[in-house]
Amino acid sequence: MKKIVSVMLVLMLTLSLFGTFAFAAESGEGELDQNVVRVYTYDENNGHSPSIWLNTFDYDGNCTGTDYAIFNVAAPMKAIGLPELYAGKSENHADATARFELFNWDTDTEKTFTGVPAFSEEVYFDGDSKVLPYFTFEQPLPAGQYVFRITQLSGVDEEGNKPYTVLPMGDQKFAETKIEFDTRGAFVFYIDFENTDGVTDYFVNLAGKDSDVDVQPEKTVIPRKADGAAYPLFEYGLVTPVIPDGQVLYSISLINAPTWVNKNGDSDVAFEVYKWTGDYEESTAGKVLAEGEVFDHADNSDLTLKFGTAMRYGNRYLIVILRSNDGAIGYYEGEGGSADEWEFYEYGNELDYAPGLKVAYANVGDLGPEPTDAPTAAPTEVPPTDVPVDPATDKPADPATDAPADQTTNAPAPTKAPEDPGKDNTEKKDNKSNVLPIVIIAVSAVVVIGAVIALIATRKKK
Repeated sequence: MKKIVSVMLVLMLTLSLFGTFAFAAESGEGELDQNVVRVYTYDENNGHSPSIWLNTFDYDGNCTGTDYAIFNVAAPMKAIGLPELYAGKSENHADATARFELFNWDTDTEKTFTGVPAFSEEVYFDGDSKVLPYFTFEQPLPAGQYVFRITQLSGVDEEGNKPYTVLPMGDQKFAETKIEFDTRGAFVFYIDFENTDGVTDYFVNLAGKDSDVDVQPEKTVIPRKADGAAYPLFEYGLVTPVIPDGQVLYSISLINAPTWVNKNGDSDVAFEVYKWTGDYEESTAGKVLAEGEVFDHADNSDLTLKFGTAMRYGNRYLIVILRSNDGAIGYYEGEGGSADEWEFYEYGNELDYAPGLKVAYANVGDLGPEPTDAPTAAPTEVPPTDVPVDPATDKPADPATDAPADQTTNAPAPTKAPEDPGKDNTEKKDNKSNVLPIVIIAVSAVVVIGAVIALIATRKKK
């Protein structure tokens, strides 16, 4: 009897433990064992918020909302998860289903998505935040480059209900050389890796993404105000603080830039960068240092502008964002009014409130002298290095030539336009006249020498 009771207790304990582990796997909660290293892509101290809306639909009501992250890992992956996700609520009859996929990287995203995913699972969400996406793999996926794609599958139903899936966004720990996101924005996720000896950096640079500049992760400088207003954007100017030594301002992002009723793309903006002189009109009258355009901005995603190395240390810059078509687009008010040293303008008029704003700097070290608009100095004449030198005077010796004395002084400078073709032909004729007597003398000498040789040969025969 005691043996039976003992066996039953062991079975109950085993089932209890199995249930605990199963729950931990589904929710992503629980302690990790020593064989697992969990790496977060985001700054846990700054938190995250639901910001990337995937509820965009075509004119037939089919959902077109998707976002992806490209990353390269140095160790096998055991699981992947998101710390937050919002989806359609059951009471509004708009529950949402989303698909989560991992693809092995192949050349580019278009070719990659034609392949068979290494992992794929569809999840039906009945309400907000009840089930956090967390996926364990039957076998660890080997180190390499992958694309993690999330797609809303639920379209508009017959009654016109529009389900939604909203991904979390936060400040990233890794720069774009290690994780590159689709245009909707950088959603946050984490990966459970096999604890691998010798590996300290589980995320490594993407293939082909080694950069001459050390791009830093994007950071929030002005958080979006929770109850802040949304303003339309037409001609919006941002003046930067002085860029720190050894750095460039690599990019800025307006947080969750809305497009309101426009859900089908066509919300485009162009931007131009000028050096800030202290006056808006004077600055925009100067040289354009960088420019670009963003097409089909997705509603409520970050509007990110990238400048490369144009905005270098030691200066302040004016960034002018212009709506470039009829698609609505705007920005949300940030917390605490204007941030220190940042200034904001609408149609050249300074504003007393700031947008929600993120920035990314890049370390570049010493870029050398700053380029100027001054005209390039005319080249000075440099004596050739292969001219023989007179040992007595230590000066270039006079070249031995039969050319006319004035040929050197009349020679055109390197940047001078070509001389009159008629004059050029006359010079060529003069050269031919000088050469002709020499040719005649040489031919005559050959004839005389031939005659002498023939005479000597005749005498020998006799």
